[in-house]
Amino acid sequence: MASARLFLNGADVDRQFREEFFDAANRAGMTPGEFAIMAAAEKMTRMGRSFPGVFRKGDLRPTNTRSEAA
Repeated sequence: MASARLFLNGADVDRQFREEFFDAANRAGMTPGEFAIMAAAEKMTRMGRSFPGVFRKGDLRPTNTRSEAA
């Protein structure tokens, strides 16, 4: 599977949200960008979108979408 660059920027958020977001990403062992991409992928999966993986084929399974995000 070929990889593709994804650049995200330009969002202004509340300072407290930013602190919680960075803390959650850190606790998940991810960079904030990886955390945001994984969250988007989990939401897309719940919406019925289908793709082989996010960072690697098979790294997003239906069993790890809702329970870990909560």
